[in-house]
Amino acid sequence: MKSFRSLVVFAAAWAVAGPAVVPAQTVETAVMTVTATVQSGCSLTGGTLDFGTYTSGQSTAKDVTGKISFANCNGNLSFELDGGQSGNVDQRKMKAGNNTLAYQLFRNAARSNIFGTGARAQSYTLLVPGSGTLDVYGRIAANQVVPEGTYSDTVNITLTF
Repeated sequence: MKSFRSLVVFAAAWAVAGPAVVPAQTVETAVMTVTATVQSGCSLTGGTLDFGTYTSGQSTAKDVTGKISFANCNGNLSFELDGGQSGNVDQRKMKAGNNTLAYQLFRNAARSNIFGTGARAQSYTLLVPGSGTLDVYGRIAANQVVPEGTYSDTVNITLTF
């Protein structure tokens, strides 16, 4: 009986007051911007070319192969070599003090395409990301009579990717 009375009291109160009013919910929306900056890890890790011993006046050219090393690259790469101390890719010279020894760097093993800048750069395409080396073909021309010494040059490598 008690529960019936409670129900009657509730029904009477509801009839007088009406249904309970539930406040409407407020919904807000916004956007979140998500970004990431990815930088290429592509880099040069050095280059070497050592002619070894050249005998002054030798009757044959001295040909060697050097390497340019690169790491973490992908896609189309372009390697350029400047003229070194001479400043001229057509007339590269190593120096020992005031003495010079002419040499040349090439893009191909036949040593017919000078390795330089612009149209003389070497293109290289990597289909998958990776590291590797690019061959550089060097030649000291025959019949150069020069004083003995240790001759060297510094050639700047530019990698565009």
